Amino acid sequence: MNTIKHRAENLNNGGSVTVYYCGYEKCESGHFWGPAMRNQYLLHYVISGCGTYTVGGETYTLHPNDCFLIRPGERTQYTADQNDPWEYMWVAFDGFDVLEILRRTGLVSSYVASVENGTEFQRYMQEMIEEFNKGSLFKVMSCFYGAMSVLEKAAHGGSYTREHEYVNKAIGYIKSNYGYPIQISDLARHIGIDRTYLYRIFTASENMSPKQYLMQVRINAAKKMLLAGTYSVGETALSCGFSDSASFCGRFKRITGMTPKEFVADGHKSAGKG
Repeated sequence: MNTIKHRAENLNNGGSVTVYYCGYEKCESGHFWGPAMRNQYLLHYVISGCGTYTVGGETYTLHPNDCFLIRPGERTQYTADQNDPWEYMWVAFDGFDVLEILRRTGLVSSYVASVENGTEFQRYMQEMIEEFNKGSLFKVMSCFYGAMSVLEKAAHGGSYTREHEYVNKAIGYIKSNYGYPIQISDLARHIGIDRTYLYRIFTASENMSPKQYLMQVRINAAKKMLLAGTYSVGETALSCGFSDSASFCGRFKRITGMTPKEFVADGHKSAGKG
């Protein structure tokens, strides 16, 4: 048998992004999976050989340095070529920040992508698999984000403009300070650019305004705190940058369609179904 499998799993950090499992396989001719569905996002990277990926009525042919994304709940199938079966690595992940990652890597509306620097991407993936086996959570997440940064560069043509720098600084500032009563004017001043200019480049990059992004980060952080079950609604509100419980509850319901208490009850109900 020529098949070599390497798989690591069950390291769950419960954070805004969780890596559920990762692995490597050198497939035999015609080896396939599906049609079936996955419970998390699953990204495959083709090291050598080729194969096909079918989703949504479309079939994609993949070659070395290509990657393909499986989204949770979607019916998919992928098959190794008969004459030149592929060898690939994969990582399964999910969490509150996944849509942002997909946006930044060009995979929010696409199932496949070409990796410009395959050597660097493969190095991050290989190290992630090794660290996963050791149970090293922080190293695993470091490698995961390193791999995503390679995809991000490819999505932007391999280079960053000054506008990308400004947007990245804005995102970093928001994620570090969302618990404080910051204003967008504070954000622009920190970066050293005009507020109107920041609004324009941020919206073009992230498909939402800086204010909307700030609220998204706050609500996602609040969801995580609420599901932890150790913080009151009031503690969650103040920790996530809201002035009081009433304003937090009103905003939370407008965005999620549920009150914080309803969200917690629904989360516990969903967990019980597993």
